[in-house]
Amino acid sequence: MVLKKIAWILFLAFFLMGSVAWAQSFRDSKDPREKTRDRIQMIKMLKLTDTLKLDQEGTARFFAVNSQYEENKKRLRRDLHEELERLRHLMRDMAPQERELRETISRVKNRKREVDALAQRQMDDEMNLLRLDQQGRYILFQIDFRREMDDLIREVREEKPPRPGFEKAPERIR
Repeated sequence: MVLKKIAWILFLAFFLMGSVAWAQSFRDSKDPREKTRDRIQMIKMLKLTDTLKLDQEGTARFFAVNSQYEENKKRLRRDLHEELERLRHLMRDMAPQERELRETISRVKNRKREVDALAQRQMDDEMNLLRLDQQGRYILFQIDFRREMDDLIREVREEKPPRPGFEKAPERIR
């Protein structure tokens, strides 16, 4: 029992040291959206560990799979963002070339499909690591966490002045 507690404490210390290193890496990042994504991911990991009631071994396996997929999703999101910026640039042109527009739209659609497919593979691989009751908690966690993040984003956007070219969000009925 004492050995188990010591192992758990060592695991938590290792996890916290890794978190500090991770926090330092996103502090150095230039893109504020990337910093926000990393913060959200850290919060998600902490809440998820508690919700799933993972033991040390399960936590290590689960987050090893999770971090592998998150790196790949980050790369794909970056590629998608670049394609969307190209599309925005083309759409600013009064008469974009049809061929270039068609190719850019095709690349955007393909990148979006890749992101979606990777997210589905991630969910499948993570679910395979969990017991049935944990799988149920994981599905509900994903829905609830997403809703919570959407609500926070909505609140933040209502506080900030609208970006140029965008209308203010309509008032919410309470």
